[in-house]
Amino acid sequence: MEDNLSKYLRLFGNIFFTFVGFLVAFVLVFLALRLTVGWLDRIPWFAYFYMLLILFLPAALFVSVFIIYFLRTKSHPSKSVRIFSQIVFMAFILGWGASFVLDIFGFYKNQSSDIDHYYSYGLWWLVANVASIFLIGIVQALSTEKEKDWLDKHRS
Repeated sequence: MEDNLSKYLRLFGNIFFTFVGFLVAFVLVFLALRLTVGWLDRIPWFAYFYMLLILFLPAALFVSVFIIYFLRTKSHPSKSVRIFSQIVFMAFILGWGASFVLDIFGFYKNQSSDIDHYYSYGLWWLVANVASIFLIGIVQALSTEKEKDWLDKHRS
């Protein structure tokens, strides 16, 4: 039977070397990332690819959200809310298409790496999109009948 001191020494050693190993692995991962990103910075086409990815991201995100909500709106019980929601969703989808096309043309013309020059990253445009998603969600929620909670389900 081992004595308690050797158990505690082995436990302390395991915890200490696990912590040191974690720190060493953390430093090695960050060094590898720094070297990889530094290497990718020397590739001339990678900056263009990265900027196109940045331009594509908000349009892809918001258009996919609007398409999902557009398809879910088809089964909404209120016809007036359904038509209003579909008009708003189509307007924003078309707006995202226009802003994406203008941003791509602006990128090929100016090749600016600042997002301030692109319509997709306009503060008021992004605020309007997020606000419309929430407002349409609220309008659709208020126009449906109240769901039964667990207490009402058990009563009936």
